[in-house]
Amino acid sequence: MRFAWTAPDGEVFPCESWTPPGACRGVLVCVHGMGGAADEFEPLAEMATRAGFACYGLNLRGQGHDPRRLRRGHYLDVPALCEEIAAFTREAAGRHARIPVFLCGESMGALLVGRTVALRQIEVSGVIFSAPVVDLHKPTPWLVRQAVRLLACVLPAVRFTHSWFVSGKKEVLPVTRDKEYLHRVRSAEYAIPVFTFHFLNALGDLISSSEAMARDITAPCLVLAAGRDVFLRAEQVRAWFDQLASSDKTYRLYAEAYHCLWNDWEREAVLRDIAAWLEAKSAPEPSARGWQNLETKQIQ
Repeated sequence: MRFAWTAPDGEVFPCESWTPPGACRGVLVCVHGMGGAADEFEPLAEMATRAGFACYGLNLRGQGHDPRRLRRGHYLDVPALCEEIAAFTREAAGRHARIPVFLCGESMGALLVGRTVALRQIEVSGVIFSAPVVDLHKPTPWLVRQAVRLLACVLPAVRFTHSWFVSGKKEVLPVTRDKEYLHRVRSAEYAIPVFTFHFLNALGDLISSSEAMARDITAPCLVLAAGRDVFLRAEQVRAWFDQLASSDKTYRLYAEAYHCLWNDWEREAVLRDIAAWLEAKSAPEPSARGWQNLETKQIQ
């Protein structure tokens, strides 16, 4: 269900919520990636609600559902976005009393979620990183990176296709094998075909900071990697996973999957693994269950 969320600065953004039919055992807050939207979490949200989790999707400022069209594909203020992710998460958690709260980020959204958690802007019971773009298949040459920095200063609003940095070609990137889904998102109102040099430079800085970020993430983590990801190699995600400071971390590789893991052919396996991890992390500790039983006996 779409609802209007008011950001800390008073601006209103259309966001998504999904509610379980029965008792709620946890909250899952989802943050989409570059050029994405909150409604792309629908398959994940359906799984989460069946498992008893309330699910909330934030539509990022600067992406396709931003009510200010000029910001779409241009705005990427990482500190401000992290503050909004933390505020949105607190509001979602506030709708439910004393239950575990989890964050899930996809692609660029995974990096933003990671930064938010690393800076301790929000405390959560666990974090899911789906295909985090912590590097690129082909590292951007130093000269090209410096050129982008310069253009971000002198021509910040000029737009450019991001696929050139990934494949060296102006093409539609194969982020899934589900052709129906790919057509739907490419033709959606929120689709952003080109991004400004300001955005691409800020994204490059965010990617470059991912290794340092990992050393400050101590929350329980589930990291999902796609073996046929168009943006980066699975071993690059694995190397980042190994850098995570968390002592409670799980890595899952889907060897034949493409970037959009729950909107690709491997979705059932992906969703099963996420459901199992959420259920394990939201289960009460044995001592807590014993205390609950004791309270029940006393009341009776």
